[in-house]
Amino acid sequence: MELYEYNELQSRLDAIAEFDDMSDDAMLAALVEQLRPYLRNVIGSTIGKGGEGKTTLATNLAYMLAEEQANRDSQGKSALPVLYMEIDANGDGRTDLGLDATVFNDHGKALRDAITHDGPLKVVKNVRPFLDATISGKHCSDIAGRINKLADTHAIAAYLLLALLLAQISHLYRWIVLDFSPGDKAIQRAGLAASTHLVSPIHNTDNAALRGLSTVTRLIRANRRLNPEAQLTAIAFLGFRKVKGEPTTELTNVRAKIEKLLSDAGMDPGLILDEYVRDARSIATLCRNHGRPAREFALAATGQLRDADGELVPRPRDENGRYVDAQSSVNLADDYSNLARGVIIRVRQRNAELREKQMQGAS
Repeated sequence: MELYEYNELQSRLDAIAEFDDMSDDAMLAALVEQLRPYLRNVIGSTIGKGGEGKTTLATNLAYMLAEEQANRDSQGKSALPVLYMEIDANGDGRTDLGLDATVFNDHGKALRDAITHDGPLKVVKNVRPFLDATISGKHCSDIAGRINKLADTHAIAAYLLLALLLAQISHLYRWIVLDFSPGDKAIQRAGLAASTHLVSPIHNTDNAALRGLSTVTRLIRANRRLNPEAQLTAIAFLGFRKVKGEPTTELTNVRAKIEKLLSDAGMDPGLILDEYVRDARSIATLCRNHGRPAREFALAATGQLRDADGELVPRPRDENGRYVDAQSSVNLADDYSNLARGVIIRVRQRNAELREKQMQGAS
């Protein structure tokens, strides 16, 4: 694990310097068109309300995608790392990956400055094999205000700053998983401008969760000028009961509600993944407390996880000092593995469609 600085990036502020309220729409469209091919490996995890599990989904997805790249590398195939980037003052993703007190923790200051002030992008490399991460935290709460201030001068182009940053490093990563907060429109707009594929988690069955999903679909439509390719690619259910491996009526009922919401919005109900994550709150809490994604936690719980020196990591215990239930840990890990597979299948299908469309446009 080491800290690395991307400090030879082109100025993002210079790229938007000529934009203002009077700028020609064609000028913005030209910049957006230039950016889009570089951002098709960006997967955004977001939802229009808090508490739905976007960070848990994002960290586990990033870990599983990195594990895939590590497996490819072990087979002698081409492989690139995965980047996890959280833009949230809470910093829960940092906690999920056990980065609270490791190589570098500036509570999001460098990330804030990279997005809004042309600062160098600081990345913790090799958080896990083939997984890099930026550090978020309290300073990320300044990002929205700074972008909005820039928008006073440079209009809508200011919301492209994150896209301009990621476009310069995207070729170095197989996937970039972007975890952005539902709490502020400026962050939402910047995240939607940078992401090609949106994954939204649903953890609750109340109407607020459905409104949160509706908010995402509305924002996607409203931000077409910043990103005509952004699309809700998958909806994932987190924390629902399974009985003998099958969903209960609680899940089937909320699924029917969301299918109707999507149909009413002219969207494909097939966006809802068949794969979902079971209710395993105690194990999920222990995963976060131990700073391990579900798959890694399951390896530890079954006595198979080794540290950097090749030594077996002690099996995790719960708050009462008992060994964590190994089978429950494996079940949760398998759910996230299946969910990640479902997401990436859809992402690859969309990218194939976008490439074909691009080729047709060029011919």
